[in-house]
Amino acid sequence: MNDINGCGAEVLKITRYSKKFFPTVLPLIREGTKGWGKSWVREIVGAYSKQPGEAYLAYAEDRIVGTMLLRREVQALVIYFLVVKKKERLKNIGSSLVKFAERIARKEKRILRVDVAREFEGNVKFYLKLGFKKCGRVKNFYQQGDEQIFLYKVPSK
Repeated sequence: MNDINGCGAEVLKITRYSKKFFPTVLPLIREGTKGWGKSWVREIVGAYSKQPGEAYLAYAEDRIVGTMLLRREVQALVIYFLVVKKKERLKNIGSSLVKFAERIARKEKRILRVDVAREFEGNVKFYLKLGFKKCGRVKNFYQQGDEQIFLYKVPSK
């Protein structure tokens, strides 16, 4: 477990997710995938229920306030899913989760990558603010008319 200051007056704790937390995390996953379409919701719910990736939970005062799912792909550690409870946003929880992922990427000598659909421009701005750089975009990535934006960050030493 990692304690991280910066969640208002609270201390944020980040722990490894396990399937026993699935019923508690499911409403948060559904909140974070709102507007994503049924196939993506199934993908993320399946990832947490089957655990093919590496997931973490963020706690503040013993309540789950966020979660993040990471996957390893070639030379990258990919932030596959990250969500903070709506009423807990703007408390640096998302930033703390990303910094946690950066430490893992740095230790493993990987870049950190995230892919964001164009319609979630607020998410793109969030990652740019944290030092990510755009490295590409693909139109019609999942379906006709969509666009996926790829961002990366080389963790500093």
